[in-house]
Amino acid sequence: MVTLFASVLTAVADWAGWNFVWKHENSSDSLDSNKHSPTNIFLSYYLPFMPSLALILGPSVIGLYNAAFEEVASTVLYAVMVIFTGGLSASSWNMRKKQSSDEPVLERDRQKKKMPEHAVQHIFWTTTMLVICCFLWIYLLIQ
Repeated sequence: MVTLFASVLTAVADWAGWNFVWKHENSSDSLDSNKHSPTNIFLSYYLPFMPSLALILGPSVIGLYNAAFEEVASTVLYAVMVIFTGGLSASSWNMRKKQSSDEPVLERDRQKKKMPEHAVQHIFWTTTMLVICCFLWIYLLIQ
C-alpha cells in the first residue's frame, strides 16, 4: 500500500508542479508542447507506477514471476524513484532560492529568469510534495 501511495503522490506532485509552477517559467508555447512529449509523459506518469506494477505482477498478487525477481525489480525501481524525486526536488529548491534571493545580478538576467508571482507562490508546496515523495521512496528502498 505504501508503494501505491508513493506512486500516486509522485504523479500528483509532478502534475501539480507543472500546472501551478513550471508552465509559467517561460511564456513560449513550446514548453507546453514539450510536457506532452512521450519522454515527459513516461517520466511523469508511467515511471512512478512501475514499482507498484512490479509488486502487482509478483507472487503476492498475480504471480507472473517469482519472489526473487519481484524483490530485485522493486529495489531497482525504488532506487530510480529516489534519484528521480530527489533530483526534481533539489532542482525545484534551487529555483525557489534563485527566485527569492536578493543577490546582485544584472537586471536583464533577473527579468529573463523570473517567474510570475502566482507561480512563485506555489513552488514551496509543490517542492514539499516532491520531498515527501523522495522520503517515501527512501523508506521503501531501505525497508
